[in-house]
Amino acid sequence: MTDTPAEDGTRVRSVPFISRVRLKNYKSIAECDVCLGPLTILVGPNGSGKSNFLDALAFLSRAVATTPAEAIDERGGLREILRRVPEQTESFSAAIEATVWWGPLPDQKVNASYEFEIGPPARRGIRSFEIVTESCELRWDDQVWRFSADRGAAEIESPDQRTESVLFEADRLYLPVASVQQAFAPLFAGLREMRLYNFEPEIMRRPQPPTAGAVLGRAGQHLGDVLGALSTGNRSYKQRIDAYLRAVVPGVSSIEEYHAGQYVTVALEATTGSGGGEVEFGPASMSDGTIRAAGVLAALFQPWVLERRIRLVGIEEPESALHPAAAGVLFDALTEASGHVQVLATSQSADLLDRDDLDVSAIRPVTMTDGLTLIGEVDDASRENAEKKLYTLGELMRGNQLAPKLPLTGGATPEQA
Repeated sequence: MTDTPAEDGTRVRSVPFISRVRLKNYKSIAECDVCLGPLTILVGPNGSGKSNFLDALAFLSRAVATTPAEAIDERGGLREILRRVPEQTESFSAAIEATVWWGPLPDQKVNASYEFEIGPPARRGIRSFEIVTESCELRWDDQVWRFSADRGAAEIESPDQRTESVLFEADRLYLPVASVQQAFAPLFAGLREMRLYNFEPEIMRRPQPPTAGAVLGRAGQHLGDVLGALSTGNRSYKQRIDAYLRAVVPGVSSIEEYHAGQYVTVALEATTGSGGGEVEFGPASMSDGTIRAAGVLAALFQPWVLERRIRLVGIEEPESALHPAAAGVLFDALTEASGHVQVLATSQSADLLDRDDLDVSAIRPVTMTDGLTLIGEVDDASRENAEKKLYTLGELMRGNQLAPKLPLTGGATPEQA
């Protein structure tokens, strides 16, 4: 599923950027330890907390790219982030394990771990929050680069075991500062450029000023710029987008960049039934499902993804507002894209899981119990049913029988959130 052809025709397994995510006290997530592959899909009913997992990654990316204060303010303040059930918590934490590359050699992979905890300040009245702890470790062969920070005091250790102490603002992350060193720069860039999408059709329809770089905005802004860049620089991938869109929306020929004065939007080209001529529809004439599907495809095959500047793409409910048959087409697109970028998606559609060739290891069921979100690998009974072709995961989901794996003994399981 996640194999891509190499130049000699063999199959090469893609390596996910983030292989593991641990969260604690983030919104409805009390605690979780979730492994991610090249393609991972979180499935569960509406309101189960799938979006909170993606939002935690979006928070991490935003906090690294700007400041934790901006990421917190965008979510309505720290109180809106902290878990409240069954009691109010005072801090939350996020930790990831990742693989980054150094230099031009494809096999020069570095194992990285990074985590932080955000909570109340040590002294009231100075700040509204502080980075309680932050740590990062990079390992390559027998060499280790690491730093650890505690409320604005950092210790940096290089492979020769030399250490350096640094003081900085306690409400800032140290990773952006450490990224001036070559060792930490790839991890910083990878986290900063993650894209977690929640498409908003009304925003996508608006004509927008042209933007340099042709990167798709998190709500789907600049769709026209992305399509235009693919038409001129990566025509084969633009053709892939059009082919998928034709399968989703019969009668469509392509979706193109459209200039309206000094602004850019999109236009849909379709073939008429009788004469076979082309007719053009503006964004106002596109259904929510059609323009969202175009956004999903553009997110997966945009230039920054093809150039590997974006290492992870997350998408909220890619099949939303589409007919059930389109879910399978978008799943094919997610699968193809996972050969060149890590893909994480959420879905509440059982139709997406009605496939005999589905890799069960890519699915993470999500449920909510007593106000807390549970996330895990597919439970053993469901996995066995799917692997023996007795039921599809979609059929199990419709029967409310698809659940995350439960702990063998009392207490929390690593797959729980």
